[in-house]
Amino acid sequence: MPKNEEKMKEIVKLEDFYKFIEEYTKSKSKTDYIFRGVKSEKHQLIPSIGRIKTNEPEEYFTVTKEKEMLKLFKQKTYSFVNREMNDWEYLALAQHHGLPTRLLDWSWNPLVALYFAVEEEWQEKSALYVWKKGMSGLLEQPIDKTPFCIDEVEVFIPKHCTNRITAQSGIFTIHPEPTREFEDENMSKIIICKEVRKDIKNKLERLGIHRGTLFPDIDGVAQYIKWLRTNIH
Repeated sequence: MPKNEEKMKEIVKLEDFYKFIEEYTKSKSKTDYIFRGVKSEKHQLIPSIGRIKTNEPEEYFTVTKEKEMLKLFKQKTYSFVNREMNDWEYLALAQHHGLPTRLLDWSWNPLVALYFAVEEEWQEKSALYVWKKGMSGLLEQPIDKTPFCIDEVEVFIPKHCTNRITAQSGIFTIHPEPTREFEDENMSKIIICKEVRKDIKNKLERLGIHRGTLFPDIDGVAQYIKWLRTNIH
């Protein structure tokens, strides 16, 4: 989270939402920024594998345990995967299906990130992280490295091993120390006030950003129809 208060902004009303869209979709290269939406403004940039809490006496996270989880995932999903994949691709697939990993989800599309900030019911403020990263330091599944031998936080562009990554304009950061909060001087945090969350979700639906388009499968369509027909907009 940036310490510079000038980088902090708020979306308080729908007019701010429209200003946000204009600011981040006009006269900027697509590769200038990546976006991450989070339900709670208190949510830190820590990968899911680093946030696991258990009753074990020792600290849960170890690379050995992480590798064991990925190995088991590969074994159990073998019949669902119709081609050979390396650990980078498996890690991306596992992340998108809820397995704790050292990846963080981001999107090239600011509207997609906004949706994930406001998708679930929440009675407090949400947030959107905006990282001016550019294209430097990108990893494209390098064959000479494994995901567990990274020295610094890098941007990882996965092969589109699942339709969800494509639909969400997905990109990842991969973290060498997944228990530590990620901070960067080029990171901005936009606060989304609780009073405008529902309005933003409704506007995004009108723009074609909803569960049915971001999760292009039967589950996604079913959840979209459920929301569409059981909520007062």
